[in-house]
Amino acid sequence: MALSAPRNDELAGIALCAGVGGLELGLHIAEPGYRTVCFVEREAFAAAALVARMEDQALDRAPLWDDLATFDGRPWRGKVHLVSGGYPCQPFSYAGRKRGARDPRHLWPQIRRVVSEIGPEWCFFENVEGHLDLGAAKVVGDLQDLGYSVKAGLFSAHEVGAAHFRRRFFIVAHADEKPLLQPHRDGAVGRGDEAARRSRPDGQPGGDRQGGEAVDDDLADRDELRGQAEGFQLPLFAPAPFEFDRWGEILGRRPDLQPELLGLADGMADRMDRAQAAGNGVVSLAAAYAWRTLKAAHFGGG
Repeated sequence: MALSAPRNDELAGIALCAGVGGLELGLHIAEPGYRTVCFVEREAFAAAALVARMEDQALDRAPLWDDLATFDGRPWRGKVHLVSGGYPCQPFSYAGRKRGARDPRHLWPQIRRVVSEIGPEWCFFENVEGHLDLGAAKVVGDLQDLGYSVKAGLFSAHEVGAAHFRRRFFIVAHADEKPLLQPHRDGAVGRGDEAARRSRPDGQPGGDRQGGEAVDDDLADRDELRGQAEGFQLPLFAPAPFEFDRWGEILGRRPDLQPELLGLADGMADRMDRAQAAGNGVVSLAAAYAWRTLKAAHFGGG
């Protein structure tokens, strides 16, 4: 396959351990000119979800490679700006055995190899909160050894309006050898002053409220994401379980959204795959907020 350098109005990236595409959707929200040019994902259900999202144009049409261990990044060198990835969390999760590098599902060495082969300007990685205590120092050290400056922090879905927390650890790394300039969609360059506020010293995003206007404002059409029925507009996130009045209003207007009483494993067999994919996935708005905030930190503020 012949590869060509992206136009200057695009930010092109490769998604490693792409899952069902939550990290990539976050990048699309945060960077309207972003384009995924290749996905790498071996889980069958997640790969099928990626193909379905390509078909409905929620994600870019791009090649899908099924094994990170055999993926060769060298043909992509100089062709992409960014490498993203949500490498498996099981080696670091509080819910697992926390075996770290001794876990056979530990894929960071393969991620590091691909980054070294491609040499992208930016890297964007995500993992569970437990990664801070186990493995994050190695990841940051490896990126620094490869010539990257690293900004990292914890971000939650709650900060962008969800009723749950789902804290995740995000890393944004920038190549030291390249100037902090990014092509805009019109071909001009800027220093990222449009990005969201940088993180506080404790690693949490700044600001006094959940979410961020910068992310909200860049959603091209909120109505398309929220859904409508007879003039009634659904919220972007479901209300918290204890918000009975809000649930009453929503379910009164949309009885088709009534929750089912049976478990996730009931019915179609792929519901277990869906539950696993959702558990492994990242909230796209949280990913967008993390990218904006940590990218701004590279520029010295925001």
